[in-house]
Amino acid sequence: MFDKTVKNILLGSLTLSFLSGCASIVSGSHQTIAVTTNPPGAKCAVYRDGIQIGSINSTPGSVTVSRKESDLTVGCTKDHYDFSNAQNTSDVNGWVFGNIGFGGLIGVVVDMATGSVHAYDHSTTVNMIPLADGVAAPIGLPDQFPGPIVRVASPTSDLVNSAPTEVTKQPVK
Repeated sequence: MFDKTVKNILLGSLTLSFLSGCASIVSGSHQTIAVTTNPPGAKCAVYRDGIQIGSINSTPGSVTVSRKESDLTVGCTKDHYDFSNAQNTSDVNGWVFGNIGFGGLIGVVVDMATGSVHAYDHSTTVNMIPLADGVAAPIGLPDQFPGPIVRVASPTSDLVNSAPTEVTKQPVK
């Protein structure tokens, strides 16, 4: 009986030593984020440090991003709605705390090197803002955030031609 207990303790200790880098092992260096919009059907881009790092053709959808310290901005466009955005904040990955008891300094270093020390919310919802009458919808998404939003001005109601009349750029607010 004593030998079996010692074997189990040794086996358990050996197993726990392989858990160094707890967050790296359990949650990895990438994360999938679900994106929804209200209303659905918007085209969205995910930005980190102002650069587009992913996109979704139609919401609801998801995008996989690498874990980093920087927050994410999800920006979306949809017909009859203005460019709208929401933040997804980078926070500490709870699995990192497993290193305090099991992985020690080596585990923390592994998690920091892989980015696994960070985590984002698993979902982001963007509430779309309806456009006022006469305001043209954005064309596409900016490559950088904040960046200029390109709009095609709507023709006035008394014009016979239904084609867009001009392209304007407005900064993202």
